[in-house]
Amino acid sequence: MGLMINTCVVVDDDIQITELFSELLTIQGLEILGIGHNGMDAIKLFAKHKPDILFLDVEMPKLNGLEALKEIKKIDSTAKVMIVTGNTSAELQKELKEWGVAAIIHKPFNIRKINHVIESLNKSVSMYA
Repeated sequence: MGLMINTCVVVDDDIQITELFSELLTIQGLEILGIGHNGMDAIKLFAKHKPDILFLDVEMPKLNGLEALKEIKKIDSTAKVMIVTGNTSAELQKELKEWGVAAIIHKPFNIRKINHVIESLNKSVSMYA
């Protein structure tokens, strides 16, 4: 059984989304270790903080979420990454699953869905395992 999810990093290029998301996660009892706004931030924040889970957008400047995910998995192949995206393409979802994301949440996001995923991750290794 893995450790409980208590800490996280939130990365999205939309500052309002990171603020809202961080507020919602804090209310749920998660500690926000860092907030970023592009793929480079995601990699740096993950490497620095090693959070229990990383919430990551896909469409971002400098480095998109998929590219950042690939780099993060090189740092820690067991990293728990939850994708929060407006992109619903089947091709993207397939590639994200191949890279071992814990879950994919579509914008606009629903806090109950996020809570469900966090609870599931606390009980198991992956939503796709």
